[in-house]
Amino acid sequence: MQEKREQPRAEVEIEIQYRTVQEFLGAYAQNISGGGLFIRGQRVLSLNQPVRLRFTLPGVSQRFEASGIVVWSNPSPSRSSLPSGMGIKFMNLDATSKSMIEQFVKSKAPPTRP
Repeated sequence: MQEKREQPRAEVEIEIQYRTVQEFLGAYAQNISGGGLFIRGQRVLSLNQPVRLRFTLPGVSQRFEASGIVVWSNPSPSRSSLPSGMGIKFMNLDATSKSMIEQFVKSKAPPTRP
């Protein structure tokens, strides 16, 4: 199966706080890229649901705050091989934050073999 992701991702275990119009929630992200992240869990939001995210990355002193939108979800229980959770696309992420996230992802990439 061909990879459909546009950007490289890093596997992470980071706490995410996110807010919708109705509520404030917390969960854990499983992976992240400069374009978005995957929040794992059985509770998923509906597609196109806007969210406000807050998180930090290991080894990075900045706290990130970003707007996002749910672009896919996989509720539990599911017969899919995909984990339960939802994909969030960053919206209007400032260039500095995006660059810092991309550098973090690069630092987690396995070394390439010659």
